[in-house]
Amino acid sequence: MKRLFHEAGALTWLAAGAVISAVIVSVAIVALADVFGRALSLVVAGAGVAALRQVIIVGVAAGAASIGCTFLSKLLAGHFSERLQRRIRDRAVERLAHATAAAMHGEHSGDVQSRLSSDMVVLEQLVRTDVLQFISQSLTALLAAAYMLSRNWLLTIVAVAPTPILLLVASYLTKPLGPLMTSAQEALGRAGVATQEAVSGAEVIRAMNIGTAITARHEHALMTWQERSVSAAHQVAKLYSTGVTLSIMPFIAVFGVGGYLALAHRIELGLLFSFVQLVNYLSFPVQEMPRLLGRIRQGTAAAHRVLELLDLPVERTGGIRGPDTANEVISLENVSFAYPGTAEPSLRDISLTVRRGQKVALVGGSGSGKSTVVRLVTGDYSPDTGTVLVNGLSVQDWDLAALRTGIAVVDQEAFLFGDSVSDNVRAGRLRATKTQVDEALDVAAADFVDDMAQGEGTLVGDMGGRLSGGQRQRLALARALVKEAPLIVLDEATSALDNELERRVYAQLLEHYPDKTVVAVAHRLTTIQDADMIYVFDHGRVVEEGTHDSLLAADGRYALLWNLQQTQENNHE
Repeated sequence: MKRLFHEAGALTWLAAGAVISAVIVSVAIVALADVFGRALSLVVAGAGVAALRQVIIVGVAAGAASIGCTFLSKLLAGHFSERLQRRIRDRAVERLAHATAAAMHGEHSGDVQSRLSSDMVVLEQLVRTDVLQFISQSLTALLAAAYMLSRNWLLTIVAVAPTPILLLVASYLTKPLGPLMTSAQEALGRAGVATQEAVSGAEVIRAMNIGTAITARHEHALMTWQERSVSAAHQVAKLYSTGVTLSIMPFIAVFGVGGYLALAHRIELGLLFSFVQLVNYLSFPVQEMPRLLGRIRQGTAAAHRVLELLDLPVERTGGIRGPDTANEVISLENVSFAYPGTAEPSLRDISLTVRRGQKVALVGGSGSGKSTVVRLVTGDYSPDTGTVLVNGLSVQDWDLAALRTGIAVVDQEAFLFGDSVSDNVRAGRLRATKTQVDEALDVAAADFVDDMAQGEGTLVGDMGGRLSGGQRQRLALARALVKEAPLIVLDEATSALDNELERRVYAQLLEHYPDKTVVAVAHRLTTIQDADMIYVFDHGRVVEEGTHDSLLAADGRYALLWNLQQTQENNHE
């Protein structure tokens, strides 16, 4: 809770106002019980109308204060909950947007969405209702007990005697709820992951005929969630039944002892009436406290999962804005790197250079380290040893926003927003004109857009789900081209295209942007045979470098890959 109020900041005054209003309500409740008791005593004693009128006026004032402050307390608590929820959501999304690649490497989008949906609902319940209700009921019970003690110590002891027993039982029974609810929420998050994958990966699931396995994984997560939730429900049921049992006892005791004292004329009938009213405010919290403590533990577990998102490490800020151009655009000097949590390095003592205007290709088998070079150049990761330079300045010294402004990256897994074609392309440069968008689509060979019902205004669906893989890649390429960055990095950006279309895209790219520096991570070698320089990777090392002709003449690793692909293409034909 301390962390939640820290995140609330200036909004804390809303929570404070809600608590103060709840305090006034608690005072008014006790005052009303006293007023009603005194009024009954006056009636029984045959007092005059004037005395009764004064008591009634006080009662009306206390009742009005109770009604008004109840409304105000709920209103302020609602405003506090909504604004805090918005603040946490904004901060979480901002944190996710600027989180380091290493931090996001261990997060699944489905689990993140579960934290910002189901966990956030539980958190909202905690700050809107549960905590305020706990404070209000506890304070009312304390004030009622204090009032009762001041009027008759014997009846007070009779009324509050079961409370310590209940608190001990409640503390014992609520202890397992926190771990159970945390485990249940985590399982629900895993179920959300499986659901998202079932939707976004529907084509792959159908093609690979793995629907049964996906369903089984989802059912396992839901089964775990159900088991933990049922166990938690059993604990809450035990708590509730214990509370109900103990809450009945004070009424029986107060009626029995108080009735005897009233018949013996040792207390006024009005005092007994006041006690009976206030016992309700002792017994109801006693009855509700176990369930409320269970909800608070559940809310605390949910809050912990949500607030974990606010603690994700973010990328560094500041740094130097390096030159826009330099003779050596990219330079890796004796670079080694291993991804967090992996023992085997992805790069081992790599050195390579990309000069301004060059068309450079990085080739090699899967997992040989080609894409890792891209992640180091864009500042996603920092090398373990060695130096990565962009335009002559170390990436670690660059201002990351300025660095990435000058680089247009197209990944193999082309991500698209669920907007129109034109909106997705303009994501590369929001103020791009229609002419610039059209030119980028033309260079990316995105002719299919003209055949769509609404052309560039056609919605591409969630994550581009209405398009084929090749269509998504071409729109992602157009988005990068409209950015007009001097350095274009293509990380197997056309892998979903056929040979002819891929060659066409590369030819148009070189024709329209002859002065741009292009680095292409490629698996299909026929598309990069005209590159100015080719670096061949194998197990994290650069084993060869040169032009297509010189590498074939060397009859090494590149020649082996080339001959293998040529054989495969000939067999395919």
